[in-house]
Amino acid sequence: MDVSRNDTRLQLLAKKPSIPIKDAFMVAVAAGLGYAFDAYAVNIFGLTLPYIGASLHLNLSELGLLGSIFLLGYTIGTIGFGWLCDRMGRKDTLGITILLYGITTALSGVTAYVPLFGLLRFLTGVGGAGELAVGAPYTAEMWPPRYRALGTGGIIFSLYSLGYIVAAGAALIIVPRFGWQWAFISAVVPSILVFIFIRRIKESERYIIAKEEAFIEEEKKFLPRQPSLFSLPGAPRRIIVGWLLYIANACGYWSVTVFLTTFMIRKFHITPEHAILYALEFYIIQFVLSYVGTGLSDLIGRRPAGILGALIMIGATIVASTTSSFTLFLIFGALMVGMLGWLWGIGDTYLSEFFRTSMRGTAFGVMVGGGRLVSIAAPFLTGYGISHYGPTVPFLLTSLLWVLTIVGYLLGPETAGRELEDVQL
Repeated sequence: MDVSRNDTRLQLLAKKPSIPIKDAFMVAVAAGLGYAFDAYAVNIFGLTLPYIGASLHLNLSELGLLGSIFLLGYTIGTIGFGWLCDRMGRKDTLGITILLYGITTALSGVTAYVPLFGLLRFLTGVGGAGELAVGAPYTAEMWPPRYRALGTGGIIFSLYSLGYIVAAGAALIIVPRFGWQWAFISAVVPSILVFIFIRRIKESERYIIAKEEAFIEEEKKFLPRQPSLFSLPGAPRRIIVGWLLYIANACGYWSVTVFLTTFMIRKFHITPEHAILYALEFYIIQFVLSYVGTGLSDLIGRRPAGILGALIMIGATIVASTTSSFTLFLIFGALMVGMLGWLWGIGDTYLSEFFRTSMRGTAFGVMVGGGRLVSIAAPFLTGYGISHYGPTVPFLLTSLLWVLTIVGYLLGPETAGRELEDVQL
């Protein structure tokens, strides 16, 4: 037995991770840039929906079906890449996901064959969801307890909002001049740039320590065998909490954002260009509220901030969906879209705190993936609902989803302000 080598490993395991704030910030920015590009790849479809429908001769129900195919890929990618990042590492897996959805988004712009377009949107979903499944746990492992939500949810999701703003800008500038296809094709450039940036950041120290623990367990049989995710005491309850939060988050997000411009065009009879411009402004509000919500959760706790966000979201959705005043819609529609940043930012951080490092990615993927599994039907049902009942009813019904958020936070533990090792299972 190599005693000195084993002693060195034990000293590493006994260390409390001390991560320079510069390294934590770099990881948050890298993951956030991945989120930004994910937002572009995801939302360029919804923003250019009228143009794609006209070009490919598809009605709203068929476009909604394409959105659901994308979300099937999102579900598979969330679970699969969450599992993979616990085995390959956070940094390498993050890079793979970004290249995958960058390439498939670009290829989507060079085909007019609907089945191939659907397949490419499916693969874009796999990669985009993988970025989320890796980015949030990775960042949570790097940030100190006092500011973890600001780093994990605030920085990351605010950059997601920025990605939507860039996508809206592309829809306004590129699409009218060169066609919707070039808004997709151009996505390959930022994906390569983000991949290069990711190669410069550091691997999670907590992940490195967890791998050392696994090595000792396997080679020396020194540590007790790690239990499986579902056999951990308390794990089923936390997984259910994650499902509740992300059924609401995922269904609410995709029901609203895929058809946001369509809602404005159908209900208020504005042009597609004006609808995109207003959607862009809504996401500026989301950028700000991502920081407000996550910062508040660091201050007063994840549970009260999450419940408050759900209550605001319910009220904003009801008013935005039912009002006949376009001015009132602009106010409460902006709040409705903005609160998605609040709720997703807190939720990403909260679930990243639930489980130990060796299974954090897997558990995050299972919890978020469960919500996304339900959300697969959301775009199709929303598109069908708008086609048959008008825009008001489908949007109004999404307000009921946020009751699940309230129930989830009531069932879950409080994790704010504590080291991951003190709250994880």
